[in-house]
Amino acid sequence: MSTKTAKQHKAELIVTGIAVVVFLIGVIAHLASASFANFDTFGYIAASIPLVLGIIFLISYKIAAAAED
Repeated sequence: MSTKTAKQHKAELIVTGIAVVVFLIGVIAHLASASFANFDTFGYIAASIPLVLGIIFLISYKIAAAAED
């Protein structure tokens, strides 16, 4: 078994931090959608959340892939 390099350890911490941020965005979006559900602007808010989460996922994937090299 090989030990992790400093680069892999740093990338793991960054991806874990990104996962926490994504979780918080999801919780905040859930709470915001509950309070905005009765307004017409709800669709604009709810539609953008999967895009934002997808972009964050792509960024974390690229960071994790770069650490594998």
